[in-house]
Amino acid sequence: MKRFAFMLTACSFLALSACEQSAQTQTTETAAVEAANVTLTDPWAAVSAGGASVAGGYVTLRNEGDQADRLLSASSPRAARVETHEMIADGAVMRMRPVAGIEIPAHGEAVLAPGGLHLMFFDINAPFVEDETVPVTLQFENQGEVEANFVVRSRAITGGAHEGH
Repeated sequence: MKRFAFMLTACSFLALSACEQSAQTQTTETAAVEAANVTLTDPWAAVSAGGASVAGGYVTLRNEGDQADRLLSASSPRAARVETHEMIADGAVMRMRPVAGIEIPAHGEAVLAPGGLHLMFFDINAPFVEDETVPVTLQFENQGEVEANFVVRSRAITGGAHEGH
């Protein structure tokens, strides 16, 4: 009988954990999905290296609307400033530079990913620690403000050419 009770408790815990994980993921994505035409998929930020004052942020921006939109800026209470950046090849060297905004074509998407377009968090007020969330407000030309929580992930899991950010 004790064994049955233990198994029932363990199965209940696992089922609740799975539901909670699904609800957390859905909440992060649902908040963005409910914003008219632009949806955010998988917003995440990289764990900041020990003592670093910068971190990178990544997300896929999908525009379901009939007219193009543009990500103009971003902000977060966790950073003094957040900029839109891109990585470009300069011969054999990859260089990072700010961009004035990120175009999202009508019925298209813009992918912010390691090694390409991304958000840069400058002068972060505390290290970005795995599994925490970083609140970010994205300002779009047509959509207006969209708030999202970027989940912090380890670079070892995410990989990519942009491991330094």
